[in-house]
Amino acid sequence: MNELLEELESVLIESGNPILQYMDDDIADLPHLKSKEWILEYFSNQDLECYSELLELYLWKVGCGPELYIDYSEMTGEEFFIRLTTFGNYISFIDSTSMFCQNIITNDSFSDVGMVPFIINGYTEYPIFLDMNPQSDTYKSLCLYCPQVTKSEKPVMMYDDERGALITDINAEYILSKKMNPKSPYWKIYV
Repeated sequence: MNELLEELESVLIESGNPILQYMDDDIADLPHLKSKEWILEYFSNQDLECYSELLELYLWKVGCGPELYIDYSEMTGEEFFIRLTTFGNYISFIDSTSMFCQNIITNDSFSDVGMVPFIINGYTEYPIFLDMNPQSDTYKSLCLYCPQVTKSEKPVMMYDDERGALITDINAEYILSKKMNPKSPYWKIYV
């Protein structure tokens, strides 16, 4: 996983994407929050297990703060285009687990089945959840909650690629994502 994160960072730097400067904003003044022990304890306090791949991700970058995932309609100019994926940015583990515990993403509660808000493109617009329930068939998968598109009142698995790849080449994203995620119902509906 570390090699993939290094490759992603290189691509972001080479492409001039400024997202990297925002992905540790939540802890800029509190660097101790970016320790293995603290992250594991934080998840444990929320009754969640931070599995190894997720821990590596958060040790690399803790995720974006509210200025990059809440209400893009308020943003103007360059800020509007700062995205890690076309579906939004992964949010900091502090915000993610807080939303999980408070169930504030949707009117429906998905916390009882271990769905944690992970990627957001606007405060409540089409959240992508990370399934953190080890007993679930979609464990470690990314699942979209968008009843208008998926025709489901529950999050639908969207990314099942074993590397957890999120392809962001806008011209090829849907075709590649469908190919790389053959078990995910979302791509059968949408593409």
